[in-house]
Amino acid sequence: MKKIHQLSFRMQIFLSSLILVIFPTVLLSTINAISKTSTITSEYNTSTAATLTQMNQSLDTLLENALKIADTPLLNDDARKAMITNYEKDYLSYAQDFNVFRNLMRQTNQLNSSMLTVYFQNRYGYSFEYNVKTAQQRHTIESNMEKWKKIAETSKNRTYFAPLQTDSSTGHSILPMVKILLDRYDYRETGLCYAEIDFTPIMEILSSSCETQNTLLIYNADNKLTCTINLASFSEADISSSVLSKLEDFSNTLTSQDAIGQSTLKTSLGQFVINGCINNTTQWHIVQIISNEKIAHTFHDTIISYLGIFLFCALLGLILAIFLSRILTRPVSNLCHEIDILDPSDGTQIDLKSCGSNQELHKLIDSFNGMSQRLFLSLKQNYEIQIAEQQMRVQMLQFQINHHFLHNTLNVIKSLAEIHDVPEIETIATCMSELVRYNLEKFPVATLQEELQQVQRYMTIQNIRFPGKFCYDINVPPEFLQMNLPVFLFQPLVENSVEHGFSNKENECYISISCQLENELLHFLVADNGSGMSQEQLKTFQCSGKTSPKGHHSIGLANVNQRLHSYYGEEYGLLVESIPGEGTIIDIVLPSSAINIEPSFFQPELSKTISLSQNPSQ
Repeated sequence: MKKIHQLSFRMQIFLSSLILVIFPTVLLSTINAISKTSTITSEYNTSTAATLTQMNQSLDTLLENALKIADTPLLNDDARKAMITNYEKDYLSYAQDFNVFRNLMRQTNQLNSSMLTVYFQNRYGYSFEYNVKTAQQRHTIESNMEKWKKIAETSKNRTYFAPLQTDSSTGHSILPMVKILLDRYDYRETGLCYAEIDFTPIMEILSSSCETQNTLLIYNADNKLTCTINLASFSEADISSSVLSKLEDFSNTLTSQDAIGQSTLKTSLGQFVINGCINNTTQWHIVQIISNEKIAHTFHDTIISYLGIFLFCALLGLILAIFLSRILTRPVSNLCHEIDILDPSDGTQIDLKSCGSNQELHKLIDSFNGMSQRLFLSLKQNYEIQIAEQQMRVQMLQFQINHHFLHNTLNVIKSLAEIHDVPEIETIATCMSELVRYNLEKFPVATLQEELQQVQRYMTIQNIRFPGKFCYDINVPPEFLQMNLPVFLFQPLVENSVEHGFSNKENECYISISCQLENELLHFLVADNGSGMSQEQLKTFQCSGKTSPKGHHSIGLANVNQRLHSYYGEEYGLLVESIPGEGTIIDIVLPSSAINIEPSFFQPELSKTISLSQNPSQ
């Protein structure tokens, strides 16, 4: 196998076609031809069993329609009353009910013409007949009813289907039926129903459903052969007593629980398959004998067809091996050449047309171009992040120049203010000292609590500077206070509101900071009621958010936005909504995963929501 992999692509395709196509075809064709015989036999037997099931269902349907006439006393109140009435002293009513029965049977038989004769006998021995033509026929019917009544009492549904008879006048096959009728209210016996069903249409349907080389035998409930269809397909030598005995034994093994019973039968003509089932309506045993002659012809035809297919596939495999190797190696070589000359640093991609029209190669090229584009964007993003970090570090280094001198100077100012009892200057110096210390020490990450304290120090200085002008409110749930955030996140935004949003207002300047968690996103909202931003200023912010911030005005919003992109990704950052003359809302959008809460991080004094509100009048 290793030696095959070392060969050229063209030679590998050729050898693979020989090993995987031509040689296996010889073996698989032989095995498949043998297994196909059993498959065809199974499918053919299944098909014939399904045909037998359909014939059985058709017999049930035809007989059930005839049986509905026997249920007339259960459905018609007049007929029920006649079946339970003793007409010993009221012959006039008997004559009237006799006509009612006859008319009812006539109307019913218009919907079911297979019913030839109907004879009802109520519990008191009075009869109601339809289409009984002679006294001899009536006598025969009464004799049969008396003889078959005991059999019907032990039969399913109290119904007995007698052996088929032949009408001497018409030559039609007649199926006699006797059914014991029960009252629908007290389930007592109301009488008997005798009917003669025209079985000739049913025989025609069964004959049409039975194939030419198949034979159908019908045994009655006593397992006596009563009907044969297409028996001429067997010779007289085949229909011996032993064959009939085997068929009768098979019929006797059928049970009502089995859907289709199957067996085999060997005669001088060959081997036959036997299917059998029991009809639920008549309890007849229907036996189907199937010839295997068609299967033998099918097997012979299958062998010939597979031989032709094998020869065709062998020739086609050789031809395809040659042409496919030539077709596939050219675009692969072109693709290798395009990859060799590709420069991923400038974002260029491979042209699909340069490598032919093969769809698989197009998918490979699309995947490679996608990977190249992602690599280019990743390199570009990393470069921009490094530039932004370098600029931030340069700015931080600039802030650190002589920071000890500035911090000490603020402490001196604080001491002088305390000595001279000037609390405003003392407060400003304290806040400035804490601001300077925070700006120098907290980099690059701080907690949300520290960020909000920084905002409070800044607003304290502004309220001393402009008494009565500013009012601010911070409302953040306590579970968010210990989460880590990029440093200098809120102060630049608040400072932007103070310096630009409230530059033209003298009082009632309001700033609010709030937080909410929605749809797996964490929103920090910084709102003010300042002068707002124009559409041009919003566009300037959107453009500056994609490049490095320049100038004092853009360093607030754009710098924060770029740092958020660096920490959390491009889909997070600042969303600005502003209405000129009414105010601005800055939405800091972070992923919910930014919340890193540990119970040990909580402090007792911060167990309730921060809600700070400062007003100069207090």
